[in-house]
Amino acid sequence: MTAGKAIWIAIPTFRRPVELRHLLETLATVVDRRDVMLLVADNDGEAQQGAVVVEALKQEGYPLPITLLLVPEPGLCAVRNAICAAAMADPMMRFIAMIDDDEWPQPGWLDALLTCQAQVAADVVAGPVDFHFTGKPPRWARQSLVFRPEQRAWGATGMLWASNNLLVSRRALGLIKEPWFDMRFNRSGGEDLDFLARLQEAGARFAWAPHAQVSEWVSAERAKLSWVLKRMWRIGFTETLARRKERPGRVGQMILLGRTLGVLTIRTAGLPALLLPGARHVDIAGQWIKCWGRLYALSGGAYSHYGAL
Repeated sequence: MTAGKAIWIAIPTFRRPVELRHLLETLATVVDRRDVMLLVADNDGEAQQGAVVVEALKQEGYPLPITLLLVPEPGLCAVRNAICAAAMADPMMRFIAMIDDDEWPQPGWLDALLTCQAQVAADVVAGPVDFHFTGKPPRWARQSLVFRPEQRAWGATGMLWASNNLLVSRRALGLIKEPWFDMRFNRSGGEDLDFLARLQEAGARFAWAPHAQVSEWVSAERAKLSWVLKRMWRIGFTETLARRKERPGRVGQMILLGRTLGVLTIRTAGLPALLLPGARHVDIAGQWIKCWGRLYALSGGAYSHYGAL
């Protein structure tokens, strides 16, 4: 494995060879630093399409140092923990820049993350993700909450929510016990929220770099109302799994249940707005469905969305 680089760009991948190649080719054009290496973690124990892409690019003379890590154990947490373990085993590693295999960075992405980290003295820095539809999306899709990039001011910030555009320092990984990503979230998702919540509790400093922009593909299948509503349900479910862990025991469960029922009451009262012209109908319905995902999690329901990644 290539070692001795301070900055690792880590890419977990599962059966997205076209998207992975696009990401790697883009990184080669927007990253121009001598202290960077790429780690591609293929979470497919069978076809290993990610490995095929990496080996092909190496044969073509790929300009950045790139290492392949095979992670046969399926699941989001399994592959993310393998990445963290590999990085922490290299004493030269100082930062892991996390990006998903269906995304690609805009020019200046990595430098914007690192500059913000240095100026804020942050342990973790995140940036926005915008969405590129592969086909012509429905009119409502671009305004949907699911497809709207998060907006925050530059600098120190509060709780972060996702790991698909994230710079994590070595110090941050040392603040929490292994496994960094709790295997209880391996198939359900929500592992990144739990990871970040534990970091915040351990005293990690968070920051936001609005110029560290990443883009994500949205397939025609995802630009459907059914997918968006299922996504909102899943967000409610996985968020609540993480909150249940923070508030164990019957008292914590009752507090979460009371809050969820209160939000559900408010969301239900707002449903007549679906009849109003110009209202954000998908968001109104999605927030209501999100509450039912929360209630399902509180009832002890199980959910497995991810086969591997």
